[in-house]
Amino acid sequence: MVLKFKKRGNGDLKKVMIYGMDGSGKSTFAEQYCMEHNLSPVVIDIDDTNYTNLPILELNLKNDVKTFNEIHDAIGEISKTDDFDTIILDGVTSLLEMLVSSAKGLAKYSDRATRFQKLLQALLSSGKNLIFIGQIDMEVIFTEEVQSSKMVIKVNSIVNEKYLCEVDDKGNFTHKTVKFRTLEENTADVTNENNVDVSLKNICQDIKNSLESEGKLVTKGSMKSKVVRLIKAGEIEENMRPKLIKFIQDHCPDELE
Repeated sequence: MVLKFKKRGNGDLKKVMIYGMDGSGKSTFAEQYCMEHNLSPVVIDIDDTNYTNLPILELNLKNDVKTFNEIHDAIGEISKTDDFDTIILDGVTSLLEMLVSSAKGLAKYSDRATRFQKLLQALLSSGKNLIFIGQIDMEVIFTEEVQSSKMVIKVNSIVNEKYLCEVDDKGNFTHKTVKFRTLEENTADVTNENNVDVSLKNICQDIKNSLESEGKLVTKGSMKSKVVRLIKAGEIEENMRPKLIKFIQDHCPDELE
């Protein structure tokens, strides 16, 4: 067997998540994002609420079996064409509910997890840029009382860009960057002008935001404890622990927004 290695650079495929409350302009922002990045998208619209000018597939989503088969087959067909370089999955939250099977007991949720994992594998193998659009509950929550599902955590873990869409008091649509990671060509670590590792900073910013949303005090200690919990939950790789702990000790939370 001959080992093949990835060449990472600016040409890497985009994996983006856009989330927010109902009516916060998520689909519109996705269209804008594609225009700004010269992407040619096709939309899989689960909720039938995407009113953009983007091409939208017509699918039969009448029950859990048809939903899975239609979407899985559609991804396979898209992967074969050069007409589109991006797949937008609009309505991830609803899709998770639609994939629950008619089996009895907990088996119905096991079926959902298996189907969703297969869809994710098909998407990741498609060779296309990916944009996931979901409700506000796509944000990862990890507290003593509530934990996000493994499927939500999985989507969060595979994307390298996250955007939160909101509507301000005047009814204007806004969005903010929650996570943005990239690797510059031939550069092992991405750093900003102050020589701070941006990838570590982004992770720590996510941790700070999560602690604040939980109503907890943000300190070096609470951030370090959060790192440990996220590693146990499988959201952060174990080998990131020493770098994150050191970064928190040296820079957090004072140097975060």
